Amino acid sequence: MTTPVDDIVRCSDCGSETTTPFHLSPTLSVCDACVRTLHQCSGCGQITDVTSVTDNDGRICEYCERAERYGPCDQCDILIRDGFLCRSHALDEVDESFTCTRCSGLVPLRMYEPLYATGGRQLCPNCLDGFDLCDHCDHYDDALRSTETGRDLCDDCASQLDYYECSVCTTLIDSGTYCEDHDTDDDLDGLHGYWYKPKPVFHGIGPRYLGFELEINVPHGHLSDRINDTVDTLDDLGYLKEDQSIDYGFELVTHPMAYRWALDSFPWHLLERLDLADCNGDGNGLHVHISRAAFAGPCHVFRWMKFVYRNAPDVQTLARRSSSYAAFRDSERNHIKDACKGTYYGQRSSAINAQPEDTFELRVFASSLDIQHVQAALAFADASVAYTRDLTVPDITRAGGWTWGAFTQWLRTRPQYAPLTAELEDLACAC
Repeated sequence: MTTPVDDIVRCSDCGSETTTPFHLSPTLSVCDACVRTLHQCSGCGQITDVTSVTDNDGRICEYCERAERYGPCDQCDILIRDGFLCRSHALDEVDESFTCTRCSGLVPLRMYEPLYATGGRQLCPNCLDGFDLCDHCDHYDDALRSTETGRDLCDDCASQLDYYECSVCTTLIDSGTYCEDHDTDDDLDGLHGYWYKPKPVFHGIGPRYLGFELEINVPHGHLSDRINDTVDTLDDLGYLKEDQSIDYGFELVTHPMAYRWALDSFPWHLLERLDLADCNGDGNGLHVHISRAAFAGPCHVFRWMKFVYRNAPDVQTLARRSSSYAAFRDSERNHIKDACKGTYYGQRSSAINAQPEDTFELRVFASSLDIQHVQAALAFADASVAYTRDLTVPDITRAGGWTWGAFTQWLRTRPQYAPLTAELEDLACAC
């Protein structure tokens, strides 16, 4: 019987005709003889005639060989990854070896001495790509710092040799304030010294004025740009100062503002721009100054300070920090009467700093570039003064007027303090 022509298939490999083809794909068929020369890739499972033997006795196709970054053993054609010798040659021919701490590859000492990076890491030559040699300790590091003298140093050596960053860029210097490229302070014209204190410019209707000091960290190398942007945006509403508590950045200080005026007219978008520029307030403080003229007299100051100190845990929760730079000390609390009379000034690092001549400084808040956080701090300062202004003895002794609950109940009927109310609701949800 003659075999129908339709049942005869031509082998895709050798070209011979066969009636018993192996169909490897809809368009690829091979004869019985050719299929014995093919292999299944142990990586992707495809049938192929181009395979290479790996160190674990598998076979892989050309695609998997490239994708998995295999390379031949230095002594044979066995494919390996992240090393120099296959297992057979590494174990049979090498007496001593070390394991690369980055890729875990076994490297023979006879062929390659271990290359040491900082932190005691032993690296093989392949893993050393991207590392450079420190000019002081002769160890490799992937994050060397440039100095103005042209030396490249690792962080450990830079610290040991007392190098520090130029105040404008990331270049390391060992003396002065600026590197040679920034040997004048022209780039920092908008940054004043710590003791700078211009004549205050009042905004809005008083006498209850508020001003805040916001400590801000700036990414290294971007101080000049952030200073210029911030000064341009602030215009005459504030200024920037140096502060020793800030590693690299500045303190944003505002002129006195009425609370309502501040909410409506301060350029709050500035905080968002600083945040988008990778600035932050981590580890720093936000201090709010309250004009002494905002108080009706010593008794009003007494009621306000008592309210703040009696509710220290709630105030610290709102402030998002408990800090020795804004401490609730018993010594300060016991001298509130004297502070109200102007005969006791306490420590500057107290929760309420009574040392300034014209203001009380509420130091409790953590720095932040979140607009609600800063507005809530201003709202608490203003609201707490307003709340305690007319508190009577019966309000305090019979209605719990000094309690946090009474204060928050009072807030619910004052929509002007919406930022504070929203912050308290967020904190309640977080708890």
